[in-house]
Amino acid sequence: MDRDLQEKTFTLLLVGEGNFSFSASLCDNSHQHHHITATCYESEDIVRKQPPAWSNVQHLRSKGAVVHFGVDATKLHACAFLTDKLYDRIIFNFPHCGRKAGVKKNRDLLSNFFLSCADVLSPCGEIHVALCQGQGGTPADHPRREWHNSWQVVAMASPAGYILTSVVPFDSDKHYGYQSTGYRSQEKSFHVVGALNHVFTRSLPLENITALQLIDKLTSVQDPKCIEAEEDRGFLGKTSCHPISMLYKELIKYCEEKLPVNVIQDHFPILCGKDTCRLYYVTLSKDKEASQSSCDKNLHFHEQNLWSVGSAHASHTPGLYHLRPSLLCFIDDITHKSNPGPGLLTIGSGLVFRKSLISPRTMPVYHEMLMLLGYHENTSKVQLQLLMDTIKYAIESIAASIISVDKEKTGYDALGVKFHQKNKDYTIVMTSNCDQIIGDIKVVPPGDQYKELGVLIVDLNLDLIAMNILDIQDWRMLWTEDERFIEQFSTHHLRTFQNFSLYPPYYIHDISFWIDGDSIFDDVEFHTIALQISKGNIVNIQLLDQYENAETGKTGLCYRMTYQSCDRALSYRSALEMQLLLRDELQRSLQVTLR
Repeated sequence: MDRDLQEKTFTLLLVGEGNFSFSASLCDNSHQHHHITATCYESEDIVRKQPPAWSNVQHLRSKGAVVHFGVDATKLHACAFLTDKLYDRIIFNFPHCGRKAGVKKNRDLLSNFFLSCADVLSPCGEIHVALCQGQGGTPADHPRREWHNSWQVVAMASPAGYILTSVVPFDSDKHYGYQSTGYRSQEKSFHVVGALNHVFTRSLPLENITALQLIDKLTSVQDPKCIEAEEDRGFLGKTSCHPISMLYKELIKYCEEKLPVNVIQDHFPILCGKDTCRLYYVTLSKDKEASQSSCDKNLHFHEQNLWSVGSAHASHTPGLYHLRPSLLCFIDDITHKSNPGPGLLTIGSGLVFRKSLISPRTMPVYHEMLMLLGYHENTSKVQLQLLMDTIKYAIESIAASIISVDKEKTGYDALGVKFHQKNKDYTIVMTSNCDQIIGDIKVVPPGDQYKELGVLIVDLNLDLIAMNILDIQDWRMLWTEDERFIEQFSTHHLRTFQNFSLYPPYYIHDISFWIDGDSIFDDVEFHTIALQISKGNIVNIQLLDQYENAETGKTGLCYRMTYQSCDRALSYRSALEMQLLLRDELQRSLQVTLR
């Protein structure tokens, strides 16, 4: 029996009981601490004819437990005596349709069971489903069956809005007196060695992820003044217990041990008034353009400061603005306001926005940390080395402190920081099981920005650093609204992230279309549309085939889309609906011809 059952009082509902031996054991172990309701599919008359089962029923009733007969686990909502209260846990051990039922029937049993739990499970309740070795179809099974031959338990729970939160061995030895029966609908036992208990909890509704909601809100605003008033600037608030905020504060603290630090606040506009590639554009109505002109005067937006974004166009379309792609857009403002002298490290941070190809580690919006260190020409090498040592020390110290807290973590290589030179600039790389670029250092010689002073400019992706340090595998998790994420950091201490949605199901759909032979297909725009239409639930897009039609001059493209949510229950039907919407949107936005 787990710790929660020992420490708290729960209302427990057991369905599909065979001989009631598990219910009886659970009742004895809890010492009447919980309110237990045990049910079975068979009628009372049939159970009375089974002496072991009837003996357990009498034992349960003598301990104050409630027993019901003729209860269909797929129609719990139809049982008036069950719907008068909500249960903290619903337990279904070794569900089976009976006799030689195939995997399809047993999947349907699971799916209908999960759907029927909605009306009787408490908001924070759990559903426990014990399955024999290999039946679940998750990586936790050893050996693991082929997917098509398993019961696909996680996918069966998704339509009802449940996610798999934990998987633990089903230890029958802990339940004294428990006897598994029902092999092929007979009073015969079956093997439970290697069986697993799957724990499901409710997920949030399948809505657009917060990051994309933010982009939609900012790119649809009609008044630039509203954009500055409504934008909360991400997770970097002073009282925030979000790991991004804590990481930022920790980095500043360690930097202060090496250099004098000046921290500036992010009061820079979210909107910028010049075109670059891979940006989120905002079209303002004509009567709002005048109000934006004052904003433009405050932007010292030099093309040379877009080195981490891409080339800039010289033209500027009236009325067209974009979300800032980097705080480097405001480098002149920062240097003039903060006056970074030699040896003084100026630090700032804020949200930035860039369209990108879809992957678990490339995000359309993230928190950027900017560092500026002034130097004289004769001290450039010394100051550069000092800056590199400071960055390395800060990140590695934070990583080391987290590892020491989570000593149980295994198979984890210590994180390190390296610098790779590229011309006169440097790329910052975090090393562990694989290398990850987390930022850059740009060397601005004296005379380029100031007459006598050079500047070292550091551009760090805080989200990527947090993912590497905290072992978060998907950037979308940083933006989840599920309280189980933020609760892990409620003590204001960084620690290794514990995933609350295990082995989420994924669904694959292909799409093929023609494009004109003389047109250039924009992959980034394609990925951006796919991300928005799928509400952030596409994790991978793969080009399967490219075909040139010599007669028409058109090019045929075939892509494979992988749908998967990292924190919510995504069903096959939901993924299919997204795919159909995507087909329509691609025709409208990219003028492709579907095949």
